[in-house]
Amino acid sequence: MFKIIGGDMREYGPVTAESLRQWIAEGRANAQTKVLAEGTTEWTPLGTLPEFASAFSKPSAPPPILTQPPPLVPVAAVNISNYLVPAIFCTLCCCLPTGIVALVYAAQVNTKLAAGDIAGAMATARSAQTWCWVSVGLGTLSCLGFSAFNFLGTMQGRGHW
Repeated sequence: MFKIIGGDMREYGPVTAESLRQWIAEGRANAQTKVLAEGTTEWTPLGTLPEFASAFSKPSAPPPILTQPPPLVPVAAVNISNYLVPAIFCTLCCCLPTGIVALVYAAQVNTKLAAGDIAGAMATARSAQTWCWVSVGLGTLSCLGFSAFNFLGTMQGRGHW
């Protein structure tokens, strides 16, 4: 029979050797746990008692293999155009309403990159590019329509109709 000093510095026991082996297996006692064997007066570490040497000499399970997460790609290494300059050009020279939408998307690209959201930054950059092309298309149609009306007005003023 044995008494032990627990991790909370309280005395437990008497317990049998089999109970102590169970506690060792469960991790409730270790080689440094102070133990008082029946018939002795001195507290000694549990690992120094020959009857428990085999409990501590068992090969422990190998440590778990930790897999490395994939390395993070630094934001500086990702080259995503934010289309800010084309969006400004489209806003000033092509079509104001759709140019503003392109500007909003272009402004969000760098924010998402800074947050590490590369997929979101790429999607936002594609949206900014799309709205730039819509602005150019609408601006071109507006210019062609204005030119057509101007030409028709000029032709009507000359009496060709």
